[in-house]
Amino acid sequence: MSSIAELSEVLTEILNEEANRLARETGFVQRESKIHGADFAQSLIFGWLAEPEITLEGVCQVLGRREVRVSASGLSQRFSQHSVDFLQRLMEVLASTCVQAEEAAPYPLLRQFKAVILEDSSVIGLPAELAHVWRGCGGHPGASQAGVKLYVRWDVLSGQLFGPTLTDARRNDRHSPFDLADLPAGALYLADLGFFSQERLQRLTRRMGREKRFVITRMQSTTGLWVRSGHKLTLRGILPSQVGQARELGVLVGKRVRLPMRLILVRVPKEAAEQRRTQLKADARDHGREPSQESLFLAEWTILLTNVPRRLLSLPQVLVCARLRWQIERLFRLWKEHGKIDAWRSKKPERVLTELSAKIAAMILQQWLLHQGCWHDPHTSLFKAAQVVRRESNRLMLALFEGGVEAVLTSILRQLRLTGGRRSRRKAHPGTDQLLLDGLDWPITLLT
Repeated sequence: MSSIAELSEVLTEILNEEANRLARETGFVQRESKIHGADFAQSLIFGWLAEPEITLEGVCQVLGRREVRVSASGLSQRFSQHSVDFLQRLMEVLASTCVQAEEAAPYPLLRQFKAVILEDSSVIGLPAELAHVWRGCGGHPGASQAGVKLYVRWDVLSGQLFGPTLTDARRNDRHSPFDLADLPAGALYLADLGFFSQERLQRLTRRMGREKRFVITRMQSTTGLWVRSGHKLTLRGILPSQVGQARELGVLVGKRVRLPMRLILVRVPKEAAEQRRTQLKADARDHGREPSQESLFLAEWTILLTNVPRRLLSLPQVLVCARLRWQIERLFRLWKEHGKIDAWRSKKPERVLTELSAKIAAMILQQWLLHQGCWHDPHTSLFKAAQVVRRESNRLMLALFEGGVEAVLTSILRQLRLTGGRRSRRKAHPGTDQLLLDGLDWPITLLT
């Protein structure tokens, strides 16, 4: 786990020494300049962290706090291919750095596993002029010709963030840049249905010495299922007919490999089914196709596959853990709606890419502080806590310039613990944090 002293050392090394080194290496600083690499990078990162829609004049004021005087037009001229390369390299250094919370998340249900890894991706559309840099989805009306996809892995047990790793927007999630072999033995892995494939499932469930990795995943409608006697299983013959009914049975997944897994089927309310159908149609439309009739029909059931044994997770507990996947959706929402990583004030390609990298870097730093300050409290609202980080962020930039980083970090983390903000307990629709501690809030009738 990372301590405040370790985090202070990491921030100082990357945002000061490493930033200045990368600025020279990428050609952003080629000779003696009044704007050093650390000045430029930190003014953008902390400026946009504190105020995601800040103007160039505002960034110049942030630079002034580092005793750098420059006009908005002068700063605008610094956005070039060199600044693109510089900020992207710096962002990649931050994304590859391991920072965890000092305390693991306080959920006994999750602490049975070595790690609880969520994986997902999110697309950011870019101006068409950048199609030669980042290729968009294309191929159907309304699709952006330029776009970047952010891949993230997030261990919600330790708080460690892996990535973001950037790829072309058109990349299929089944070809994630993250290697499945990097997942530790004893980890629980959850990802969106777009990551599902039988080849990935086979690699995920492969035993690693005396231990193995665990997975909970939704199932694609075309997946072949067999029973141990060798007969192919037909879902329509075993689907629960009433809301709240559930069925569980052991199955073999895949025609060739036949992976042994638990199949869990739960009938959902009509409203939930309609929401799923709406989402299926929207996703299919975004990819220029129509959803299959089978997937629309099966939207009335939650269908999960898992290799987690019953001694670790009961059927209701599997359903609760499956909800964790939405936490990474909330992370992307935090970055987009509050961090504005998909918005910029300029059409200049070099400024757009520089701003994109700086804002992603800001979100990584924000996440480090949230992990350090909030991971001990299961009911903290990351959205409310992020407001504290944004409000206090310029203090950290000043400390990186003047000294005293560890003291300022201690103060900011104290603020997060005291005033970060907690989610209110909900009776009608309990949050995932409540369900992880208290269990499901609705009864399940298990069919035999």
